[in-house]
Amino acid sequence: MKRFLDHIGTPLRHLLSGSSLMQCSVRGVCLLFLLIVGNLAAHAYVEGEYFIQGHITYRVIDASTSSPKLAVYHVRGVSGKVTIPATVFDGVDTHFTVTQIGGASDNDPFKWDESVTEVELPNTITTLANYCFAYSGITSLRLPASVTTIDPRANVLINRCYKLKEILVDAGNPAFISDDGVLYTKGHEELICVPFNKDFSSKGNCFTINSNTKKVHVDAMGNTPTLEKLVVPASVTFLEMGKWPTFAYNPTHLQEIVVDAGNQTYCSIDGVVYSKDKTKLIYYPAGKKNTTFKVPDKVKSIPYLFSISWNKYLTSIDFNKVDSLGGYVVTACHNLKEIKIPKTLTHIGEAAFNTFVKLEKYVVEPGNPNYCSDADGVLFNKDKTKLLFYPPARNGEYTIPSTVTKIGKMAFMLSKITNLTIPAKITSIGFEAFREAKLTNVTFEEPSKIDTLYNRIFLWCHDLRTVTLPKSAKILGNAFTGCEKLETVNVPDGSELKTIWNSAFLACDNLTNFNFLGSCKLEVIGRSAFADMQKLKEFNFPATVVRIGVNAFGNTPAMEKVTFANNSAIISFDQGAFANSGIKSIKIPTGVKSIDKDAFRRCNVLERVIVPAGCTNIPPEAFKFDSKLADIDVDPANPKYSSVQGILLSKDKSELLIFPPGKARTDFTLLPPSITKIGDFAFYEGNANFTNIVIPAKVNTIGKRAFGLNPALKTMTLLCDEMIPSSKIDQGTNTMAFDDGTVATDNAKQHITVYVRKNLLAQYKADPFWKQFTLKPSFTVKAEGATAATDEYIPTSTTTVDFLSTTADVKTFVLPKTITYNDGATTTTYKVGLIGDYAFENANANMKEVVVNADVDYIGAMAFVTKTKRVAKNTIQPVSTTISQVVFTGNTPATKLSRNYFSLGAPFSEFFRGAAGTGACTQKIYVKKSKLDGYKTAWGDYASALDYRIKGDGTSAFSITNEFGTFSREFDVDFGDVDNGGNRMFWDGAKNCPKVIAFTSGEKVGKSVIHMKSINLGEGAATDGLYVPANTGVVLRAIGGSLPTDFYYRIGEDDKWSYSGTNILKPVTVNAKDITPNEGGNTNFYVSKGKAFRVTQAQQFKDEGKLTIGVHKAYININVPAGAKLTLLFDNDETTGIEEVGADDNPVSTSDDSYYDLSGRRISNPVKGVYIHKGKKVIVK
Repeated sequence: MKRFLDHIGTPLRHLLSGSSLMQCSVRGVCLLFLLIVGNLAAHAYVEGEYFIQGHITYRVIDASTSSPKLAVYHVRGVSGKVTIPATVFDGVDTHFTVTQIGGASDNDPFKWDESVTEVELPNTITTLANYCFAYSGITSLRLPASVTTIDPRANVLINRCYKLKEILVDAGNPAFISDDGVLYTKGHEELICVPFNKDFSSKGNCFTINSNTKKVHVDAMGNTPTLEKLVVPASVTFLEMGKWPTFAYNPTHLQEIVVDAGNQTYCSIDGVVYSKDKTKLIYYPAGKKNTTFKVPDKVKSIPYLFSISWNKYLTSIDFNKVDSLGGYVVTACHNLKEIKIPKTLTHIGEAAFNTFVKLEKYVVEPGNPNYCSDADGVLFNKDKTKLLFYPPARNGEYTIPSTVTKIGKMAFMLSKITNLTIPAKITSIGFEAFREAKLTNVTFEEPSKIDTLYNRIFLWCHDLRTVTLPKSAKILGNAFTGCEKLETVNVPDGSELKTIWNSAFLACDNLTNFNFLGSCKLEVIGRSAFADMQKLKEFNFPATVVRIGVNAFGNTPAMEKVTFANNSAIISFDQGAFANSGIKSIKIPTGVKSIDKDAFRRCNVLERVIVPAGCTNIPPEAFKFDSKLADIDVDPANPKYSSVQGILLSKDKSELLIFPPGKARTDFTLLPPSITKIGDFAFYEGNANFTNIVIPAKVNTIGKRAFGLNPALKTMTLLCDEMIPSSKIDQGTNTMAFDDGTVATDNAKQHITVYVRKNLLAQYKADPFWKQFTLKPSFTVKAEGATAATDEYIPTSTTTVDFLSTTADVKTFVLPKTITYNDGATTTTYKVGLIGDYAFENANANMKEVVVNADVDYIGAMAFVTKTKRVAKNTIQPVSTTISQVVFTGNTPATKLSRNYFSLGAPFSEFFRGAAGTGACTQKIYVKKSKLDGYKTAWGDYASALDYRIKGDGTSAFSITNEFGTFSREFDVDFGDVDNGGNRMFWDGAKNCPKVIAFTSGEKVGKSVIHMKSINLGEGAATDGLYVPANTGVVLRAIGGSLPTDFYYRIGEDDKWSYSGTNILKPVTVNAKDITPNEGGNTNFYVSKGKAFRVTQAQQFKDEGKLTIGVHKAYININVPAGAKLTLLFDNDETTGIEEVGADDNPVSTSDDSYYDLSGRRISNPVKGVYIHKGKKVIVK
């Protein structure tokens, strides 16, 4: 960041009082331009923070709930007139009153754009504070009657409004008046400000202070071009000279000051102001054109700051009989080349001589008892133990004499020295001692005796890049302020450093490395110490650090890593300590007791925080705006907090305290089922990804501002067993859990759709709070194979649903990938993303198998347990399950298995593991072969139950005992497999074919002959007859008459096939099917013991008038002539065993002695090949 003091005019920039800066409360500049949004309870705002609205930058000066207030810092990016509003709404939920203009400290960004030419102030403004209207282009300023306070330094920047001609005051103002555009206090008692651009040319370039004025304020006289003469009346008893800036700090056009002879405090001689008794020189006009000045004989002291300053004409000063000079007496007289110290001058204040460009030497008159100078023109005390001033125009390097133990204030200011060694004997270095020196390298000779480095010692040393601190330094203050090229600071091994002060590296924008080269005793890192160091890469905290102050590392986006020793003594992270840093993960040291609010605010890459057992104070705002934070993990031994899946909870897991924003998902966002309360500010101001939330069953309370400021939240799913009563939802004006648009702009009721269990909908609609929302119930749809709506779902987002329960009477239950539902107004297709807690509780007892085609990522507690019991009010225990196996056809295992995901007890296992939940899983879990290892890794508790070798459907084992059988499945099936060596399994070596082949119907030959073909999906012989797409009926032929006892099939993994050819085989999936003799105009046949029969031939049909085809079988549905025999021809070298129809059929075709080819054409003289003869498939060799 460009250093802010570049914006200050040269006079001010070159001479800022040390005391003025040290007394200011400097906010870390990292807070600038961050739109820090607040909340109704004022938890989000901190005094001193900035935000921008329009072209105005404001600063919070009162963060209270009852009366939050703002100050205007600057206006930029706009031209012409600017109207300051009386109140400001932050666009979120806080209404501020604007009561102040200004209030900056010296290094703050106070500069206005010069294009602002007019400002209209509201009647809410009560105060003009430091640096108000800085450098704006306003020509006229009118103060409303409400302005009653003008801070002592407010007009410092009023007098840097270079175009300001007049200051007017509204009638009725109780404190101030305007006299010809000049600002006074009421009754003219105090002169506040003469506008910079006021035109005195019509008055002889003279301004006469009102005759009732007693006091003239700081910087009352600016560098007004037409002001050449000032008349001070007899009434004036106080001209501000005791602090920067004085009453007339740098009016370079002012040539003389005439004091009324009747004035009892001051007098003037030749335009220079003296005390009445003429023993003190008070002020020498900056515009006085004499080249030499000899102090009158009677004057003994020049005690005040800047008494002789900014005069460009003086080339020499004769101090004559002066015996005492105060601090900062002679400054910025740039044509002085030599300063002579007479022998009578025995007291010279700190920084008495400074800011000289051409000064080449100091010369001390022989006989002076207290001072001396050397051949290089350097000024010392008499015994040369203190170096007072070094002439800045001197060329070449310089070696500090060995006698020197102290370096004075501003001693080397503006010097040309580039390399300097600070001798080991030096014990102290004064304020701004090396300010704006040309130093590129500074070396502290060891063993050093310097115990403090502060007071802006190296202020604005722009070429300084690397510094190694002395081992002896115990305090590191703002020594390097404004060293904009400083990249590396080294703390040597054995360092005594204990404290790094507030704002230690202010405006050191290139600081990249702060290295501890060994042991160090550092204990405290102060407020904003490293704030705004945007290149700082990492920080390794010594074990001795006990406190990290407010905003200490704020706005350090490149700082990705912080390291704490295992024995770290740190006990707290103060407010904003690491705000907007680049930390990705942090393990809080074990000794930390408290993490203050905003400590990690806007850490946009922070993903994980590990909280130790001893940390018992974490406010909801500690991790505010951390959009990627997904895990706050708490040590189990912590007595106050716990965490489940990175969500911060109370110790007993009943209250949700902080929901990490990065945990939000766009399809479903889950919470631990143990919680009964959503705590204060738990979800406050979620990010753009926070679009949905699923509230678990036991929640009955929602706290203050819990869901405040969440405009992106669209879906709230309430799985609560009972309605959350209105009385348990905070609805206070300033504490409301959901915004209602009355204070904040957000109105949750306009964008949140609340989904509830359908049996509770009526209660919610009758509730005065909930009925304000769009309420929608869970809904039911038909399960595959069901005749009525049996499956209950509830949306968790606009795209995803949670499967809650089913009453479907099926053997195999299929959970689909998607479901489509019409709520009467809109038809929506949802992805099935979750299997809810207790989803199959009380499922139909006939259900033996579940096929999960859905790509679920969450499986709830006891999801596949069909019978449970309540052993206590909130305790459920598994009893049994009728579901024998579960088939997952997806490629990716659910990442969230409820028991482990939410740290639940063993009885809450998703699959049945006995009543205690600790035994082996009794259910088989089938997955794709290629995904088995992945499932076992993800679902370690069920590794022994996981398999890919399917041997049945949970009801009966899969087998073929009479060579032929029928088959169908709800998912792709692959009958082929290879062993670990790549050898094909279940392979008939003698016949060089698989031991089972699947056939579908091919072309129809004649009226009742079907040419069956082994199923081939177009990708080669390896899968010919082996890969059966979902819901495809096939005839299976067991080569050799039956299948091996260890035979199995597996889930097909192509995931792309559906059988598109004409197929007379109809699948029977999900449940057994009762078929009739005819269906869809065709005749139904069934296959039994190697024969095909009409339905009417079945004994069951004869007894019951129906025929039941077992689940996962198939039957034949074909159009054949009445009484015709059905013949199936198989595409192999043998005649099928399925060759006859029922006994009541008329086998008319068997009396025909002709031969037919497979296309049905009659052949007179058959040669080698396969033919149809007398209803049979024969081979002519």
